Amino acid sequence: MYVPEYTITSEILKNIATIEYGKAIIDSQKILPHWKKQISKEAKVRTIRHSLQLEGMNFEEDKVKRAVDGVLKTVPKEIKNFLTALELVETASNTQELDETEIKELHRKLTVGILPETQQGRYRSMKLERSTNPEELLAEMVELFDWYNSLDAKETHPVITSGIMLSQMEKIKPFSSFNPSGAVLTTRVCLKMGNYHMNDYYSLEESFAVSKVAHARALESIEDDLTKWLEYFTDTLAREVSNIKEKVLLLARDTKLAKASGRVNLTERQERIVEFLQDYGLLQNKAFTKLFPDVSEDSILRDLKTLIEMGVVVKRGKTKSSRYELK
Repeated sequence: MYVPEYTITSEILKNIATIEYGKAIIDSQKILPHWKKQISKEAKVRTIRHSLQLEGMNFEEDKVKRAVDGVLKTVPKEIKNFLTALELVETASNTQELDETEIKELHRKLTVGILPETQQGRYRSMKLERSTNPEELLAEMVELFDWYNSLDAKETHPVITSGIMLSQMEKIKPFSSFNPSGAVLTTRVCLKMGNYHMNDYYSLEESFAVSKVAHARALESIEDDLTKWLEYFTDTLAREVSNIKEKVLLLARDTKLAKASGRVNLTERQERIVEFLQDYGLLQNKAFTKLFPDVSEDSILRDLKTLIEMGVVVKRGKTKSSRYELK
């Protein structure tokens, strides 16, 4: 069975302490539901956009955001596949044990309609530089997941376990393509299984895509010992969690102010309007059908009138040329 070699350094301990503190704040602070959705959606947009960057594909942030919002007329299959794969992350993280079957299905979701059917969710038959030989792939993947489901892994801190899984998936490169994004999605499953999901407010993919050189250098260190890699991985997660913690603290303060001023009792549709305005700055009548395809214009106007009376939204202009903005 695979047995990881590493040393728990003071750097790793410091990073995990930062993660634990940030996680405690994120889990305990009360913020308004529409702000929770907003942070989660922002993280999803960052995750999808930067995952695709890891695969050499660049999509504008606005296009990914509109796809996530469901207001993009034609969603590129790459983005659509990632949205489906993220749904599978939820399902896979609810299992008692994780094995290669879920990872293959994740890869299939990522690549349907992009790769030939013979390569979707199937281990590669070709050689890749600095990776496991094809004939050894199955054995190494089985050994890796045997370790992940072992007592040794269960007694290890979930952040360490997740970092180890990411390093080995990156090292093995089980598929012909989409290995970097597939590896980080696997790590996302592991973090969720260990209850370190941070309410889905985080995106490791962004840090990895933005700091490609540091990421590559850290991966080069994993050949015999994972210590340097785990220092890098825990530092990356600690920075991300710290940023989320600060955002949550600010929103928690604003939530208290909102409760004090009576601006809390929003309906689900009103929350959706506020969320849209936070993202795009303004809302016009012509966008009503995209935002709420099954709701009448009169109903949306009544919601906007309520938000205006509550002091949340301001109306500018008249009649059909009116636009609505956050106050």
